Amino acid sequence: MARPILTVVLLVSLFGILVPYYKRYDFLDPVLLAAYFCLPLVLAAPMAADSLAGSATTVAATVRSVLLVALYGWGLGMVIIAAGLITVNAVIWHGHVLMPGAVFLAAGALFSGTSALAVVILGGFIAHRFSASTAKMTLRLLFLSFLIALVVLVRMASPETTALFWQHTTSPELTRVWSYTGVFLLVADSVSLAALARMRRAA
Repeated sequence: MARPILTVVLLVSLFGILVPYYKRYDFLDPVLLAAYFCLPLVLAAPMAADSLAGSATTVAATVRSVLLVALYGWGLGMVIIAAGLITVNAVIWHGHVLMPGAVFLAAGALFSGTSALAVVILGGFIAHRFSASTAKMTLRLLFLSFLIALVVLVRMASPETTALFWQHTTSPELTRVWSYTGVFLLVADSVSLAALARMRRAA
């Protein structure tokens, strides 16, 4: 019990307090906040493999496990973002609250939650078909590949590509992309979760 609590405290302290304290105004940059909204994917992925390995006695058991893991990752991610915004305002208080737009935050939360749920479901499929360790390794490789591709793109991209990237990472653009993606994932997650539950129940 003490270890999970310690992990939560460390994550909130590092990403919710220390990083925003160092970044200050830059913490409110849409690109950095976009990275923070992706944190629940990383937080939920390791737990998905262990929670969904093997078969389930009922469909409800699978649905409950998936939702609890996704909710844990998403909830912790939102707590970290909230702590970051509180830290920034506490450090650079000027008499009014510095905060991204409500629509931007809502779209980010929708994208973050549906993406975390998709990762948990994917981990469940892999863990059911192979093993929990295989699911963990696969998800880690996917995240690592994404990070490497992002670094390579940033380092080797042409000035035109870089300018296009920054043009599409403004708050309005991210809000639009997150909203559409979140709605799509919500539908896809529902179908995939039903398929995973039936697969585990049949096994």
